Amino acid sequence: MTMPGDTPHEMSKANIDFPPKTAAEFFARGLKNAQLGIPDKAASDFEEAAWLDPENHEIQFNLGVAYLSMADFEQAINNFTKAIELKPGVADMYGNRAVAHAAIGEDEESQADEAEAVKLGAPPDGLGAVIDYVKDQRR
Repeated sequence: MTMPGDTPHEMSKANIDFPPKTAAEFFARGLKNAQLGIPDKAASDFEEAAWLDPENHEIQFNLGVAYLSMADFEQAINNFTKAIELKPGVADMYGNRAVAHAAIGEDEESQADEAEAVKLGAPPDGLGAVIDYVKDQRR
């Protein structure tokens, strides 16, 4: 769920003491829960991390991914939007927001985000296939 090459040093080197106390510790535990396929626990940890470090784009992005995986598309859009505001120009943020928009029938917003993601380097065929799949699922 992290973006390669974009992990802040303190986040990637977090020593997870339980219970977590810092944004980095909550973030690290959230990543572990996400890897274990427990998105609700991941979201809870990312929420704590975001509370402690609200201006961290990586936390907002991963929070969006957790909500996207739980089909809470509106919340995912909110978190991806915040991540984009904090760090514009990241294809994954736009691509994931395009998927969330598509899931709730916001096709114009989805197309705009898809175009931006592709412009920023997202693979058009892969992203298009995911968006088409999501649109098929909502029918």
